[in-house]
Amino acid sequence: MSAKTPSEETKAQTKASSSDMATDKRRVQQDDDASGEQCEAGSSSAAREDAAIHIYATIAFIVIIIVIGVPMWWKTTEVYRVSLPYSEIRALNEDPIKATFRLGLYCQSAERREILSFELRKKFEQNFVFELDLQLLSLDADTLATIKTPARLEAELQKHYPSTLGHFLFIEWPKLDDDILVTSDRTAFISESASSLKAYQVLSSWLLQEYKLKAILGSRDAQQTLMGRQLRLNSAPLQAQYEVLITVLNPRPELQKVHWNARAAAENYIEPFLSELSGITNFTIKTQWIYQVGLEGAGAQPKQVPDDSKLGRHYALAEDSLPHIITSLEKKLGTQITDNPCIHLVVYVPPCAQAPLRIYRKDGQRAAPLASNVEAFTSAKWGGIVFANPAEATCVRYMETEQFSDVYIHAQDVMPVLLYQLRKIFDLENNTPLLDATLVPYSTIEPRAWEVDTFMRTNTIYLVHSATTTLQSLIQLLGGIEYIVINDEVGAAIQTAHQKIVAAKQQLRAGRLQQAALLAREAYTSAERAFFDPSMLALLYFPDEQKYAIYIPLFLPIMIPVVFSFNTILKYFRKRKATTATKAKEE
Repeated sequence: MSAKTPSEETKAQTKASSSDMATDKRRVQQDDDASGEQCEAGSSSAAREDAAIHIYATIAFIVIIIVIGVPMWWKTTEVYRVSLPYSEIRALNEDPIKATFRLGLYCQSAERREILSFELRKKFEQNFVFELDLQLLSLDADTLATIKTPARLEAELQKHYPSTLGHFLFIEWPKLDDDILVTSDRTAFISESASSLKAYQVLSSWLLQEYKLKAILGSRDAQQTLMGRQLRLNSAPLQAQYEVLITVLNPRPELQKVHWNARAAAENYIEPFLSELSGITNFTIKTQWIYQVGLEGAGAQPKQVPDDSKLGRHYALAEDSLPHIITSLEKKLGTQITDNPCIHLVVYVPPCAQAPLRIYRKDGQRAAPLASNVEAFTSAKWGGIVFANPAEATCVRYMETEQFSDVYIHAQDVMPVLLYQLRKIFDLENNTPLLDATLVPYSTIEPRAWEVDTFMRTNTIYLVHSATTTLQSLIQLLGGIEYIVINDEVGAAIQTAHQKIVAAKQQLRAGRLQQAALLAREAYTSAERAFFDPSMLALLYFPDEQKYAIYIPLFLPIMIPVVFSFNTILKYFRKRKATTATKAKEE
């Protein structure tokens, strides 16, 4: 072999180094390509992760807004309304008010007893309120032999058949001037010739007062009559508590001193009378003296009228001026200290310089005086005013000397007038005359026993009817306006009123008047308390439309991006689903 020259070795080394460099370049390029691919793969994975985080964050935000935020907003802005028996209250009128009237009938002849009982039952069959529970009474022959007077017969029958609250007895007695004589007790004597029609008229007009119930319950026929309209105007549901305020007015204490024990008169006259009515309502009696208060108002200044008395004149007060007198006095009587309705009994003692006062009617004629030296008038639902004029001799002495005078008020003159006014205010006075039927005159301060029964029966029906009307009106209002608040107290009052109405109707139908009266009073009180509860006005002027108008500008900017995010979320999951499907095919 021939040896290589140095130049050849140099060329060979140069080629070898060039080949190595080319190989290194190719390796570097391959490494760069591989690293580029890895970088692209890494950046793509990071983008997918960022997109997923964004999408899931959007989903979480939507869940918080819709699942938590919207229900919380709805709950916090919800009007609190207790569940109420709407359908049961609306159905109260489907069960009309019916009251059982228990009547005892005694006749000496069994045949007449059967005839009267049959005819009375027939007349009550068509009654719109009352159902008759008739009991036929009899006495043994030995007891009848000892009876010589109607009072003794009445006592024997009441001993064998005691009459309680709401009961009544018809007792036949042969010797009567009229067909029927109604006593102060729960009894009436009927003659042998008295018909069942006359007996029914007495029951209907005096004891049951059906004409009054027709006006109260809204009978169309009764509303069209003058008496019906007047009854609805002057009558109001009985309240649970009354303040009876007896006020003595002395307009000129520097000229006269009035002597009268008003408190003793109230205890001896007013309190026994009102205690008989306390079975369905309560009374608080108060007395007060007011000085320096005279007659004020339009036409309230009396006019002097000459007459034939020793004073030679009296002072006329026009009937038209009486309402103005009440208006001017009412603000000075101090009734604003109580929330209970007040019945005013005012005794006005005019000074001798303006006495005696006389009331004149619109036709110019003098009104009939109720007692000597006493003039009075009554205002329905308010009370009455009595003008207690000084004695004529007292005023004669004053006119002669014009000195200080002592005026003495006699209870026997004033108190019967106040009792009469109370009878008018509570509608105990019976002004319906019936031919051949007579009422025994009052013999005591207290009202007649059957008048108390009539008062309780009529007012019990009135309270049940009024409570029912109030509840149904309230339910209609609450059902029509959904943003009225019904809190627990109002809901409890409505529930109580409904339950008491149902119970009172049951007691009336069973003839238990005392229990029915107490339940009716509770029902009326609860219904009125619910109807006038001030809490129901809390959101009355903040309806749903106003709520939406306030909250939509707050929530709309938030909800618009949320709504548009649904499109982004759908696109993401569709792309993700397509990528997954492509990879699955490649594998």
